[in-house]
Parts: sequence; C-alpha cells; structure tokens
Amino acid sequence: MSWVYNLYGGLGSELLRVASGRLFTEDEIRRITAGSVGRHLADLFPLPRDEQQAVDRVSAALTHISAASEIILEMQRSLETQSHNLKQLLAEIDDKKTLAERYETLAKIKREQLAALRKEIEESLRQELEAQAAKGRRARVLLWVLTLVAGAALGAYIKDIIGWF
Repeated sequence: MSWVYNLYGGLGSELLRVASGRLFTEDEIRRITAGSVGRHLADLFPLPRDEQQAVDRVSAALTHISAASEIILEMQRSLETQSHNLKQLLAEIDDKKTLAERYETLAKIKREQLAALRKEIEESLRQELEAQAAKGRRARVLLWVLTLVAGAALGAYIKDIIGWF
C-alpha cells in the first residue's frame, strides 16, 4: 500500500513540476550541483531569485497583454461603430441620390411639358393679337385721322375759342 502512496506522491510532484514549469525540485538542484559535473553545470540552473524575477516579468507581461487586449477591444468596438455609421450614411446617400434622380426626371418632364405649353400659349396669343390688330385697324386709322384734323382745327382756332369764354 505504501508503494501506492509513493506512486501518487511522485505523480503529484511531477504534475506540480509540469504545471509550474520547473524541471527540478530544490533538493534535486542541490544534489546535481553538489557533484563534480554539477559544479560545471550550476550556472545553467536558475537561482530562486532569478526564478522570482522571471515570474515577475511573466506577470508584468500578462498585465501588459491584458491592457493591450482591452485597448484593442475598445478600438475594435469603435471601428465597428464607425463602420455601422458609415453604412447608414451610405444608405442615406443612396436614398438621397434616388430621390434626386426622381426629381430630375420630374423636372425634365415638367420642362418639356412647360415648353410645349409655352409654345402653344405664344402661338394662340400671337394669333389673337394679329386678329385684334386686323379687326380694329380701320377704326384706329379713322380715329387717328379724326384726332389729327381736330387737333389742327383746334390749333388754328384756339384764339377764337379762348375769346368766347
């Protein structure tokens, strides 16, 4: 039964070594470095303070990575918001463009209709003015001659007319 406990203890210590990233325990490091070969390899094994510094550096790196991740996520959210806003702007621009094209078509149609209507009105007005001019031409000429004669007579006899009053 004790061999089961030793087996579980050995497995547990190996799992702890793998989880912590340490290859050897403190006792194993001391035993290896105590021998003649160990003296030559002692510089290759980390000292406890070097190990702590490495852990501190890893911790600081994780903190920096976490902060960078937050910054990147914030930038990504901002970019997604800007992308959404730009898509809305593009949709509005397309709507406005469609509306402008429709108004342009209406204006072109109205312009063509207006030109046709204007031409028709000008023609009918011209005909009416020519008809009125032709109809009243004799009366105008007669009135003009009569006014001319009356003016000449009034000019000639103005002194006599003033004397009557």
